[in-house]
Parts: sequence; C-alpha cells; structure tokens
Amino acid sequence: MTIKAIGFDIGHTLINYPHPLSWKSLYPAALSKTLQACQIEETETHITSASAVLSKYNTRENYREYEVTSDTIFKEIFDAWGQNYDKLTLSKESFYGFFQAEAACFDDTIETLNALRTMGIRMGFTTDVAYAMDNNYALKDIAEIQHYFDVGFTSTDIGFRKPHAASFNTLIKAFGLLAKQIMYVGDEEKDIIGANNAGMVSVLVSRGDEEKDWGQRYTVRNLSEIIDLCFKSEERTAT
Repeated sequence: MTIKAIGFDIGHTLINYPHPLSWKSLYPAALSKTLQACQIEETETHITSASAVLSKYNTRENYREYEVTSDTIFKEIFDAWGQNYDKLTLSKESFYGFFQAEAACFDDTIETLNALRTMGIRMGFTTDVAYAMDNNYALKDIAEIQHYFDVGFTSTDIGFRKPHAASFNTLIKAFGLLAKQIMYVGDEEKDIIGANNAGMVSVLVSRGDEEKDWGQRYTVRNLSEIIDLCFKSEERTAT
C-alpha cells in the first residue's frame, strides 16, 4: 500500500527540547521565574505548594489519557498561593516560556519535510502537550515548520493523550485516507502503540544507540530515513 501521508509527533521527534522528559527537577527554577514575572513574593512554601500541583499533573509520574486545561492547573497553583486569577495568563506565559526558550528543530527536520513535500506526501501531526499547554503557546515551537502541515492536532484539541485512539483517529479522519496509507513517526512507546492500534504504519525515530522494541514496523536513526521507507512502500505496492 502506497504511503500517501505522514503524521508526526512533535517533541523529540521534530523539535529538540534540551530538558529531561520529566520537568520535575526544573520546577524550582521555572516557578521562581513565574513568581518574579507575576510580582509575587518567592518563598519556599510557594515553590513547594506549586511543585506539588505540577507533580499531580505530571504525566511522567501520574499517567492519564484524558487531557485537562491549563486553567485547571494554574488556578490550582494560584489557590495554593492564596492569589486571585488576574495574573493567570502571565504565569502561563512565564512558566511555559521557561521550557520553550531553547526549543529548536533537529538538524534533519526541515530537509526531510522539504523532501516529503516535493514527493507529494501530505503531512500532519498529533502531539501531546506538557501541562495542558494551550495551542497559542505550544504551536510557537513549530512556527518555523507549521506551513508544511496540512492538518494538526494537540491533546488540547482532542481532549485525550496518546495512545488513546482519538489521538490517531482524529488525524486519520482529517487526512481522509485509509489508516494503512498513513505513516506515523514518533519517539515514544505511546506513539507506536497508538499508531499500531489504529492500523497506521508505525515508525520509531530513535536518535541514540539504545535498541527499543515497542512493536514498531520500522526504526530510523535519522529522520531522513523515512523518505526511503516511502519509496519502499511504493515498490511493495508495484510488485
């Protein structure tokens, strides 16, 4: 079956974030910046109480497939701080901005997307956001490459997180193609499980030397390798 479209995960697949997958160790620094931006006195109690709320919604610690809203999280933090909500937006801008400051495309991202566009492959994404990040923040990270995508959804849009079926079925429906005509490329187990369950062609991008077997159809070390996989699918169809 010829591959007609590719869906991507975003973080650590197309965009590099030089932070650990769990942000817990960086809570104090991020919250310090947030308190300063909101002109709220920084105390150990403020840092501790807010960190407890963030840990509650840290999906690396407490797995959940449903998505919450950023207001849910930050209102809970402001309640713990004994503050009203007039600086809620400012707090989100500061907190999310702390982690997004060094986000950048991997070296192989743009050249690969360019090649796929030249081949006539349609592209999209379905991606989970950290701490219910609103799209107006989350999509800043892909501003440089957003024009390549025909469709795209975050967990905020869908209301669920991968590997929930909605994360993948929403993308399939938007493409208007059969699942087996769509390749899905991601870097985590949930990407592979969700893509396989949806009937898509699963591709794990594993940039390090560690061997990972989560049932993926293919594994690539460099994003550009998926170009050859598209050609292979065409050859297989022809034969």
